[in-house]
Amino acid sequence: MLQLENITKTYTKENQTIRALNSVTLNVSEGEFVVVSGASGCGKTTLLLTVGALLKPTSGKIKINSADIYEMTSEKRSVFRANNIGFVFQQYHLIPYLTILENVKIPMLAGKSNISDNDVIELIDSLGLKDRLHHTPAELSAGEKQRTALARALLFNPKILLADEITGNLDPENIEIVMTRLADFKNSGGTILLVTHDKEVSKKADRVIYLERGEILNI
Repeated sequence: MLQLENITKTYTKENQTIRALNSVTLNVSEGEFVVVSGASGCGKTTLLLTVGALLKPTSGKIKINSADIYEMTSEKRSVFRANNIGFVFQQYHLIPYLTILENVKIPMLAGKSNISDNDVIELIDSLGLKDRLHHTPAELSAGEKQRTALARALLFNPKILLADEITGNLDPENIEIVMTRLADFKNSGGTILLVTHDKEVSKKADRVIYLERGEILNI
């Protein structure tokens, strides 16, 4: 389902070359839940961004369902990303002046959609947020913001969900809500790549891979 072939990502800073990812090769099956773990700065977020069609690698190929995402034009890649990839960022990326309902509906602005307001409300309700529909992010707790971001990522029922430290600032109750929704997504055939340091969350994964200095230590 997801294939990474010798992915390398380098940056140049102050005349020095920084290698964020170093020849990463990884295969993830459809419906698999994979946790990515490792120390801060090891390349975890860079890995998610490259898989998420948001950051072109310096070299290597990334295929999702046999489609090479960086061989596409930027326009086609944007459409592919919208239809196939859900991304939950660590910092939520909610628009402050929009309500929860409006924030979750943002992906619908990219084009025509057969998703109704009732469908959106049902999704929000599945994450325990129905009574917050018309609240703005400033009126929400960290857990409510994270669940809103997750609802937005799941709106189009993507084939793969990418999540960056989505339980790091949550209390046990919110972690349970989020993990239950991720389990539902996986059980429906969705694929998950989740960055986390949480050992309890990692126990729920099918597989845990460890990054160190941009390299996978085990697969």
